[in-house]
Amino acid sequence: MKKYLPFTVWALCFALVGQAQEISRTDTILAHLQNPSQDYVLAVSHRGDWRYAPENSLPAIQRCIDLGVDIVEIDVRLTKDGHLVAMHDTTVDRTTNGSGKVSELTLEEIKSLRLKNACGVRGSRIQVPTLEEVMQLTKDKIMVNLDKVEGETVREVYQVLEKTGTVQQAIFKGRETVAFMRAKYGSLLDSIIYMPILIDNTKNPSRFVEEYNRELSPLAYEVTFASETSENYKQILKLKEQDIFVLHIALWDALVAGHTDEMSLLEGPDASWGWLIANGANGIMTDRPKALLAYLQNKGLRNNTTDWKK
Repeated sequence: MKKYLPFTVWALCFALVGQAQEISRTDTILAHLQNPSQDYVLAVSHRGDWRYAPENSLPAIQRCIDLGVDIVEIDVRLTKDGHLVAMHDTTVDRTTNGSGKVSELTLEEIKSLRLKNACGVRGSRIQVPTLEEVMQLTKDKIMVNLDKVEGETVREVYQVLEKTGTVQQAIFKGRETVAFMRAKYGSLLDSIIYMPILIDNTKNPSRFVEEYNRELSPLAYEVTFASETSENYKQILKLKEQDIFVLHIALWDALVAGHTDEMSLLEGPDASWGWLIANGANGIMTDRPKALLAYLQNKGLRNNTTDWKK
């Protein structure tokens, strides 16, 4: 596995640089990814704060920045004319006032649409953003977790990241084997932050992890588990033993054996987020970022070396 400086040493090295080099917030978030600790849990917001503004929109992402979220998860699709836009579905029907497949619409056509709010109500003035607009907004402020890129548009996304100077604040992820990814993308994999996903249908999770660790040495894994007896769940302890960051997805039951955001409402956050942390989570993806941040702060799990809200 790749070895990284302990977080305290990393922070000291940057401090010695003094005013000659300013430390960005994303530098610190990346350091926490590289040096996972149960003393600091990263908050990851799903599709931006979509209860505040339309999912995958710039205002929903800005809300995450304002709240102090560490990582915002967005979905990326390719338009007919080769532009990358923030869109979860293959079509624009659910989230906009338009219809049709993203892959069959031009950027101009998609920009003419307007996003719906979380209740599906039309009338918003907010447009679908391009990935370039997202990365310009988030630069040096928050890390970005890229979904729907997987083994499809890695090269195209990388070009946007290079253009915007944001390669080291974007997390690619996917459920394909390392052999598949290496065959398709070659040395490009060594230039990006790549997080394999242990999903419910992963074949032979132990071998999946071993091969990734040997070939790529990932900083982190996204781990889902329907039960505590699942093979995926058993991999968490092995990842922890190797100081690899583990991200849990508290969105619905099958992803975290029922320890979801909803459970935090019904039984209290200790039964959901607290349980996930006790069972290996270094980061939690949530649909309730403000509430998760408040919980983590109350538990003393957000003690940082720098006040980024100055």
